[in-house]
Amino acid sequence: MSLSPKAKAAADKIKSFDEEDLHSISEMIRHEVEHATSVISDRARKAEARIRQFTDNAGENLGAAKDRATEVITENPIPASVIALGVGVVLGMILSSGRR
Repeated sequence: MSLSPKAKAAADKIKSFDEEDLHSISEMIRHEVEHATSVISDRARKAEARIRQFTDNAGENLGAAKDRATEVITENPIPASVIALGVGVVLGMILSSGRR
């Protein structure tokens, strides 16, 4: 397997580097890796905060909806039962027609 002309040129250039050049390149790479790590960590923290806020809001909204549904059912048990029966019948019809 032979190297491309660009790869050969890069290899020749690397051969000409002295210790100070290699140290400088090493420091540049270390700096870039640290910067990338910092940026990724910051973005991950922000994403985590947004996800936590979303789940907290969803939990609060779900709790409020459950409380409201319980209140409506308690205040109107017969209409709530008739609605639940109707929804059950419709779902049963939909599910049974899908099997055919």
